[in-house]
Amino acid sequence: MVFVTAVGLLAAASCAYYIAAVLVLWRHSRDRPSAQAEPGSQPGITVLKPAGGAGAEFVDLLSSHAAQDYPDFEILVGAGGHDSPARTAVGQVQAEFPHAQIQLVDCPAPAAGCNGKVEALRELARHASKPVWVLSDADIEVPAGYLASLSAELQAPNTGMVTCLYRAEPDASLLTRLEACRINTEFPAQVLLAKSLQGLRFGLGSSMALRAETLASVGGFPALRNVIGDDYHLGARIAAEGLSVRLSATPVSTRLSRGTTWRQSWRRQLRWSRTIRKQRPLGHFSLALTFAVPWSVLALLTEAGTLWPLAAAAVSLRLLAGRSAARLVRAEGSARSLWLVPAADLCAAAVWLGSLFGNDVWWAGRRLRLGPDGRIVS
Repeated sequence: MVFVTAVGLLAAASCAYYIAAVLVLWRHSRDRPSAQAEPGSQPGITVLKPAGGAGAEFVDLLSSHAAQDYPDFEILVGAGGHDSPARTAVGQVQAEFPHAQIQLVDCPAPAAGCNGKVEALRELARHASKPVWVLSDADIEVPAGYLASLSAELQAPNTGMVTCLYRAEPDASLLTRLEACRINTEFPAQVLLAKSLQGLRFGLGSSMALRAETLASVGGFPALRNVIGDDYHLGARIAAEGLSVRLSATPVSTRLSRGTTWRQSWRRQLRWSRTIRKQRPLGHFSLALTFAVPWSVLALLTEAGTLWPLAAAAVSLRLLAGRSAARLVRAEGSARSLWLVPAADLCAAAVWLGSLFGNDVWWAGRRLRLGPDGRIVS
């Protein structure tokens, strides 16, 4: 009886969560502003793009940055000696966009206990010459008008950072479609609910725009070199200074790696979940509310005659919120493939359970051990 009651309460809590999710998604879609920069107020931008582990698709991703219609920007691409796809891509994009300022920067291998991406960003920062910096992960593709939008939004009063929601672009495999389904139909709601409850106090690594002087005022990249989830910590430091972290009206996209194996996907999602557990334990615990489908399945298995209306409501609200979230980030493929949501949620619940145990994560071929607050201890 206790178990049945617990399952019923969890299904009810999921209903409440997804009612709130639908409301914040609707409100954000209705109120979302589109910032416009004043004439002559477009400062120079340096795009810092660490490209460790980039694949053959990096040519297209980098081209989307080089094709921006913005008066003054440069792109710095950081690559190690083994990152031949990134090096080849830079040469191809330089030839395709001869007037764009694109520079390849050699980045040394990260030291033990350090965040490899932050180490690359530190090296790229030495070559940056513009007052506004845009940090963009290697797997990110951006739409036309991306830099203009970020520049305009960064000029809003008291804004310390502008960050972007993103959608995942899968290939034809079931694995990447499941992963993209969870990201596109769930993650936007999580971000907007956090913003609604306490304000946006973190960044999203997909894209973060800020002034170089703002970064320096919160300790710069050296303050982030020994933590995982550098985007979270950077946003938290900026918010702690009393500056706003603003959510851009322009979503970007990430391409899920072609040829990804189930093991690689498990490790990637486990890293994300354990990182959240270390940085925001309460937020990690509250992710249990997002598992409407698993709780509904348990409800039907334990007490179908009594709990089926609750299970049906939870799943229906989950699908409604998922459709709204996918449309918000312009992931129309996921909005039309909601039949994947039950399997995607079951996989996500398995990852969440696995993340409760252990402190190790795999990232870019390195095994890292995490301490308190997401600090890398080895």
